[in-house]
Amino acid sequence: MKIGPRTGEMENHVQHLWTREINGVQFRFHHIKASRLGRPYMTVWRWDTAELVRCSCPRPDCPFA
Repeated sequence: MKIGPRTGEMENHVQHLWTREINGVQFRFHHIKASRLGRPYMTVWRWDTAELVRCSCPRPDCPFA
């Protein structure tokens, strides 16, 4: 398993970005620890197709929640 670098703080929320290889496929993880939506959440994207595969955001209209 390979884990890429993480980024630090941004203006008024904290987020971490990293990539991980799972079964030969690169995935990009985006974890938002302090969001404007009120609670932390994370999204996972496939690196090669840019397809969103998982999202845990608190928005009621999110189709990936």
